[in-house]
Amino acid sequence: MFQRFKNFRKLRKWYVVKLKLVDARLYFVSIFVGLLTGLVAVPYHYCLYYFFNLRSEFFASRPEWYWHIPLFLFFWAVLIFVSWLVMKMPLITGGGIPQTRAAINGRITYKHPFIELISKFFGGILSVSAGLSLGREGPSVQIGSYVGCLVARWTRILRGERKQLLAAGAGAGLAAAFAAPLASSLLVIESIERFDAPKTAITTLLAGVVAGAVASMVFPVNSYHLIQVAEPGFSFGIQVKYFLLLAVIISVCGKLYSMMMVSFKRVYATVKSSVYMKMFYLLLVAYIISFMQVNLTGGGEQFLLEQAQSGSHAPIMWVTAMMLLHFGFSVICVSSGLPGGSFIPTLVTGGLLGQIVGLLGVEYGVIEPENVSYVMLISMSAFLVAVIRTPLTAIVLITEITGHLEVFYPSIVVGGLTYYFTEMLQIKPFNVILYDDMIHSPAFKEEPRYTLSVEIMSGSYLDGKIVDELRLPERCVIINVHRDRKNLPPKGQTLMPGDQVQIEMDSQDIEKLYEPLVSMANIY
Repeated sequence: MFQRFKNFRKLRKWYVVKLKLVDARLYFVSIFVGLLTGLVAVPYHYCLYYFFNLRSEFFASRPEWYWHIPLFLFFWAVLIFVSWLVMKMPLITGGGIPQTRAAINGRITYKHPFIELISKFFGGILSVSAGLSLGREGPSVQIGSYVGCLVARWTRILRGERKQLLAAGAGAGLAAAFAAPLASSLLVIESIERFDAPKTAITTLLAGVVAGAVASMVFPVNSYHLIQVAEPGFSFGIQVKYFLLLAVIISVCGKLYSMMMVSFKRVYATVKSSVYMKMFYLLLVAYIISFMQVNLTGGGEQFLLEQAQSGSHAPIMWVTAMMLLHFGFSVICVSSGLPGGSFIPTLVTGGLLGQIVGLLGVEYGVIEPENVSYVMLISMSAFLVAVIRTPLTAIVLITEITGHLEVFYPSIVVGGLTYYFTEMLQIKPFNVILYDDMIHSPAFKEEPRYTLSVEIMSGSYLDGKIVDELRLPERCVIINVHRDRKNLPPKGQTLMPGDQVQIEMDSQDIEKLYEPLVSMANIY
């Protein structure tokens, strides 16, 4: 008996050393995932800007009326084609963050990742190029997860480690979209993987740094860095009152924004009209807005940057009208289900709301005109907190992409207050609502059981436990133990570091049990 225990300890010690070597391999592969994601997501970003500029130049040139007829028909055909792609491949719909989270959780499996990646890539470009108010961040995240899935297949990564590569690819996608690797890692932890396992954090950060480096080479000049920020010189008492008022306004508007987005998306799905007519009306609205203010189309990011750089003397009513127009248009576009995210439209709405509050502050003598952009940046991060409910990501993202550290601490204060007020208003994160709607659809109800793969870390709760003696949550069963590239029957097995354990559970329980089960296999 003593000899058997001694042999087990020697074997366990070897597996701990081997696990460290496997971790090193995983980190190297995650760097490769970041590079590939950058090489795919950065061209996606570049194409969006290129075609948006072509479209802007066309409307700025004011061509004869008859040139608009073939262009309108062309864009109409493009949107119908993209709608057909979404119908054939439902996973490429919308931004892609809920789908990425579902893939990491084990809810879905990318059966044809390469084909879906290509479809998401071109579907997103075509949708935004037609003038729809959609963002690039969601598709970039999902494109990265597709890359992570493909690399996992090519490199024969263990099943329990695939989620790390999916998460690394997702983070790299956001890093490529904004050249913000730190914020991309926080987004994965706060919104997608929703568990701060050290491997996930490290692989995501490594992949994000590489993808961000690729983005910086292609886009050496960050437009957000051109925003000039001047910190107001008001007293502490006035500052507290102003920031408190800003947080209240943002929280209430965030509640209305989320309600409208969710309600209209659900209503849009029930409208009994052909895809041809839906796309016709959608494009018609985009075309009319293009005649009025072309920078409001394509997500509205160019309009936001324009206002942040030179909108300190704009009329309040005009900015309010533009914000409401952009918001209404974004609601329709996001509800259509075409490939494209809601992150950029949300950022634009938050920035314009901050501009309105800033201009009101100027009118009442609280701040100076040069301080308006300062309020806009704080409002952008706080509005993301209100709608997306990822405070760390929002605060770090705005600081990282603008390079203005002077807005970091005010963003923490306003963001923290906004998070508290949104808790009182019971605002559910927008991506969580989309995720819940997706997993409660008929397609997901057909699968009664799901499998979660976890990797045993040295010193974790599961390390050294005998499978037969474990007391897992109700209806959770270990169905397989993968060790040394072999599948072992779980009965009688003593779990060791590096074991890949597959746990089967009821489909409705995976969100509730994901973090507890993963924490049992981790030491952090």
